[in-house]
Amino acid sequence: MNRLAMAALSALLAAGIASAKEDPDAVKRKSLDDLQRELTSLENIKAEKLEALEKKEAERWDARYRHAARAKENEEKSRALEEKYGRLASDQTRLEEELVKARNESKDKADEAAAAQSGWDAFTVTVKRAVDGAAENLSLDVPVALEDRTLRLSRAGDLLAAKSGSQPNTQDGLSALLDVSLLRLDQTLKQSVESRQAVFGGGRPAEAWRLQLGTVFVGELEKGGKSESQILLRTGNLQGKTFVWREDLAQDYNRLLAASISDASQGKAQVTLPMDVLQYKSLGSGFVKGEEESFSRKFAAWFKGGGVTLYPLFAVGILSLLMILERLIYFARKNTNATVFTSRFLQMAESRRWREAREFCAQSGSALARTLGAVAAHGEQTRDAAEKAVREALLREVPALEKRLPLIAAMGAAAPLLGLLGTVSGLVTLFKVLNQLGANDPKVLAGGISEALINTETGLAIAIPVLLFHGFLNEKLDTMNAALSSAALEVMNKVWPKG
Repeated sequence: MNRLAMAALSALLAAGIASAKEDPDAVKRKSLDDLQRELTSLENIKAEKLEALEKKEAERWDARYRHAARAKENEEKSRALEEKYGRLASDQTRLEEELVKARNESKDKADEAAAAQSGWDAFTVTVKRAVDGAAENLSLDVPVALEDRTLRLSRAGDLLAAKSGSQPNTQDGLSALLDVSLLRLDQTLKQSVESRQAVFGGGRPAEAWRLQLGTVFVGELEKGGKSESQILLRTGNLQGKTFVWREDLAQDYNRLLAASISDASQGKAQVTLPMDVLQYKSLGSGFVKGEEESFSRKFAAWFKGGGVTLYPLFAVGILSLLMILERLIYFARKNTNATVFTSRFLQMAESRRWREAREFCAQSGSALARTLGAVAAHGEQTRDAAEKAVREALLREVPALEKRLPLIAAMGAAAPLLGLLGTVSGLVTLFKVLNQLGANDPKVLAGGISEALINTETGLAIAIPVLLFHGFLNEKLDTMNAALSSAALEVMNKVWPKG
């Protein structure tokens, strides 16, 4: 705009200068017209510029307004986003807390589940142990409904056994064990007369009537008019069969038993039974006939009552006996009359008949002969050479004489320890039986203790003579060693009195 004004002024000045050469008024009027036109033009230009400037200003304000509006809108959006972010952050924090809490709860639940599973597994093991114990103790219980109880316990054991790819069925196993216990209780309360297959003496099968009053009395009577009867009695044994069928009853018990079972099979309301409720007489007196058993049967029963520990005890006893006999024979062969033998040897040694002395010693196989033979072998040498030869001979003879004596002593010490081991084992078995059958029968308790003490008795019976013989052999050994040393020294002192 300034450049245009300067150009217009330059033009007016040029026109004024040009008109100054003309008529001053005309020039002035022309200049005024020109200036007027120029001014009008300038005003138009100014108006256009103002209009353009106003338009630009309006556009600028409009842009500023729109910018402010957009800034406000962006600010509102930013505030909304910040609020949303805050809510999301809060939700995230809450969710993280809930996640940690859920993880902790999950871990606690997993620990509780593991503890519950461990407890359940322990309970399963306990039930399995109870089933195994019940199955093991069946042989000690009254053999009534034995087949059914055995099958049920076997099924319970199978249910409780952990098979590949499957877990033990504890619930059904426990139910099966409970069924066995209830069946045992039913047998305790059972009072019945039934026909069944029975086995009598010699393994003879036959149809028979069985009369059962719980687990206190079980008797059988063969059908067919033979009147063969038998009763189930306790043996008193701690191992093997604790109940057996006996048909060799004393006095009139067989006849009374047959009559009672026959009356019961015919439906009589009352019968008289030859029974001992507590079975105090079941171990051999009262019901069972007295039997004169042979020594071999008594020994077999006694040996069986002692248990497996008697096998090593008898092995120790037999081995000790063999070693003692071997030592006695050895000492008898190696021993000789030291006084007579030494006297005859001295006669030859003093007369320097060494060759005859060596032949004399060679004829005898005793330890004394070999010791003095060493002196005769060095008789023509010095005493030092003879003494060395005697020491060598003694070093050969003494260990041979002492052979097996330490082992015999060890056998004598081991025998009572083995007996004590058998006694402890027997007492463990006794208390196991008492736990199953109770201690209401003193004969079972006394019989079990006597069986347990069989091992101690046997151990002492073996140890005492073994130790006594060991002492005797030791004394014999000391006597022979002293005889060897004294005889050799006597000969050397006679042959080399001055060294």
